[in-house]
Amino acid sequence: MAPIRPNPTLSNDLISEILVRVPVKSLLQFQLVSKTWLSLIKDPAFVKAQLRRAIATETDQTLIMTRYTYMTDAENATLKFSVLDVDSRQIVADLKYPYTQRESQQVAPAFQIVGSVNGIVCVVFHHNLGEHSFYLWNPATGQSRAVPACGLRTSRALGFGYDPVDDDYKIVSVVSRPSLPTEVYSANRNVWRKVPSEDFMFGINGGFILGYFDVSVNGFLFGVEEDAMIVFDLNTEVLNCAIKLPPAIASAIEAADAGLAVIAAVGGHDALISYAARPKTRIIEYNKSIAVITLWANALYDDWTDHQRFNKAINLWKLEDDSCLRGGGVEASWTLMFSIDLPMRPAHLLNGYFSNGDLVLLVANVDDRWIWCNASKKEAKIVRVDMVDHCHTHYLYRYTESLVSLAGFKQISWNRGYGDN
Repeated sequence: MAPIRPNPTLSNDLISEILVRVPVKSLLQFQLVSKTWLSLIKDPAFVKAQLRRAIATETDQTLIMTRYTYMTDAENATLKFSVLDVDSRQIVADLKYPYTQRESQQVAPAFQIVGSVNGIVCVVFHHNLGEHSFYLWNPATGQSRAVPACGLRTSRALGFGYDPVDDDYKIVSVVSRPSLPTEVYSANRNVWRKVPSEDFMFGINGGFILGYFDVSVNGFLFGVEEDAMIVFDLNTEVLNCAIKLPPAIASAIEAADAGLAVIAAVGGHDALISYAARPKTRIIEYNKSIAVITLWANALYDDWTDHQRFNKAINLWKLEDDSCLRGGGVEASWTLMFSIDLPMRPAHLLNGYFSNGDLVLLVANVDDRWIWCNASKKEAKIVRVDMVDHCHTHYLYRYTESLVSLAGFKQISWNRGYGDN
């Protein structure tokens, strides 16, 4: 009779190495296997390891968005959160809300995503009299928390990002000129702090009407205002408005203004032509750094009176050196990576996403248009994205599922079917 061999056992390190490759949904279920697995999966070191691998391998090629969907007819629509898989071009999940069923009666129906980083999503709800309420939310784990009220009511720019130096998640609210009062919320301290105006570096003229920062990368928030890049350092909490975008963008703005002068000279003015001619610019994450994408008119001067004759060009410049982000008068250096012609009617550039050599753009005109750009072939095409009962997309951001949990997070409780659309 052969001797009985003991059951093989795996070391905790090997189990961890296996589990870190498992999707978040399965990891949440595996917490029920044993107390040992529960402790391992909740360990902060494991949470960070899972996040690092998800980001490095880009296992989650997904975008989170707010979108309007039809209820019963075209005149009635509801706003919801959805997750889009980039590869399949399909909605893979319609999400519940970041608040509990009990809180649903006190929350305003108008909401927007402020940002998404490391699996944490910041959502703002707009109330009357310019007031806001914020939630920090992990849709994958179904946990969230409400954020204390911000002292500034009428924000002109909102942003959400991660400070890797202090391992902190922050919300930034900027109001308007002349002083650009700013408040910053720290998830670690659970308080808002007013940023002194002397911490600003100016470089743009006119009003500050940014709206929302485009993206959070490497501890900075990025947005665009005319021909300048607006940068907020999430660690030092300094706002820099003095970084110039590629000169071609300023030239395009000047050309659009010159075109309007031509129209004015013949006694006409067309706001649609003005809007169509000006470049639409966004900052995106690009190969662990940032890039500027621009959708702009490619019209000759004799075309200014017919906006439907404009051709559009999609350009992408990458930032060569990030030393300009920290101030000190260092000028930004940009390299044009590609320029792709795209014959189409004027459109508004909502956002962009770069991954695996493809640039995905969401543009809006009468309806949503998704444009896939192949950087190596310099080809662009309008593609169909499967979204049932879709009306139009509001905001979208890159989204990576994670186990990240913040202090004060609570499980969101909803009855089955309640609030489903």
